[in-house]
Amino acid sequence: MKLISLIFRPLSVPALVAVMLFAQGCAHRNQKLSPSERRVFQAYEQAAEFAQARVGESLVHFRVEQSAASQSGRDRRPGTVSFAGIVLTEEGHLLAPFTIRPDSTDRIEAWIGEQSYLARPLKYDESVGMTIMKVEPNLPLVPLDMEGLKDLRAGEHAVVVIGSDEESEFARFTFFTICQGVIEGRYRQFSLSPIPNPTRGAPLFNVHGDLVGLVSQSNAWALSDLREDLAELLDEARGRATGRTARNENAWFGATLAPINRDYARANDLPRSALWLLSVFEGSPAHDAGFRSGDLVIALNGEPLRLSGGRVYQYFMQALRPRVGAPFSVTAIRDGKEVHGKGVLTLRPEPGTLRAEDLGISVSEINDMLVVQHNLFENQGVLITEVDRGSPAATGRQFGRNLLLPRDVITSLAGKPTPTLSAFGEALDHIRRERPEAVLVEFQRGPTSGLEALNMRIGDRDSASN
Repeated sequence: MKLISLIFRPLSVPALVAVMLFAQGCAHRNQKLSPSERRVFQAYEQAAEFAQARVGESLVHFRVEQSAASQSGRDRRPGTVSFAGIVLTEEGHLLAPFTIRPDSTDRIEAWIGEQSYLARPLKYDESVGMTIMKVEPNLPLVPLDMEGLKDLRAGEHAVVVIGSDEESEFARFTFFTICQGVIEGRYRQFSLSPIPNPTRGAPLFNVHGDLVGLVSQSNAWALSDLREDLAELLDEARGRATGRTARNENAWFGATLAPINRDYARANDLPRSALWLLSVFEGSPAHDAGFRSGDLVIALNGEPLRLSGGRVYQYFMQALRPRVGAPFSVTAIRDGKEVHGKGVLTLRPEPGTLRAEDLGISVSEINDMLVVQHNLFENQGVLITEVDRGSPAATGRQFGRNLLLPRDVITSLAGKPTPTLSAFGEALDHIRRERPEAVLVEFQRGPTSGLEALNMRIGDRDSASN
């Protein structure tokens, strides 16, 4: 370990030449090298051994015979492509670095050691372009150990190991690369110096043999960012229920967020990757976790936020892993001090609704979220969500212009105040009993209040409520 730490620093030209020769398989032990060059050679050799030992028997070499149906463009001739992968489970789940649909007609062969298997795709994730494959082994396979994951920094050396099939006598190949920088995002990527295309999908190790990522073209995904999503994808492929299927906009954090201004952050010595909590809704997961409007979120689930501007919001929503029942922990700044809170995402509360066919409208109750979402100037009333064509609410004095519009807030119906949905329903029942020819509606439209008389003879119909 000490030798490696000393050697992997900026190299002299002769040493670098020796290393490149070694990396390309052209250097030999009996080649005349200076003492410093030999130390470099030995360090690279030791790094390769560490990586080989860590990867064990978990390397996969995929060979795909593509059918004409899977080709795009005018040239639809079948072809063969090869790429790397890893073993995920003893029972034969593998990870491939491409999006391959379960209905694919391609013939997919997976070589693990000297054994060949036919593989079938089970589940894929388009966000990272990876697919869970399945083979049927006679004996348990050896999955890649994903514990103790590390990261790479710019300038660090790294090692890639790939397997092969019978055409290459099942040899293993080792490639060395350098991390040229880190591309931030929901899943960080390590930008690598050039390595051969067949390494796509191969595991990436640091010089101490610690697993750091999976190669994807000229970059490598940081496995420390991918691991949880890969575990969920694997569970789905196994037919186990996971939270991924419940990920949708109905999972609720309970706050509106906006990125901090970069200039303001710089002037006040605040992180550029941060989000203001503009509105924290009472009774929401964010509120119950102790956060309030005006707090500045700087970390999520123990990790500092990444990126800036609008991208930090996208990162937050992706890293939040929005699904009902998902836990979260947030760190924010309030009055110059850090505050920490934990919670669980819940189902977004849906406001009660009512269909008023007599008037030709649908309305909903108003909550704090709708006030912020629609920038309402009035919260004591019911919100119009839909207006039917040809109804009393739609037929106005001017052609093409409705009397009532979506996002209007009705505050009074037929002279009866309607501060709640139930009050609106009672006023509507009164209209149905009295059957007047016209109904006065008071409403708030943005900052302006209005009053309209609805002609109830228009579109006269059965007034039964849905």
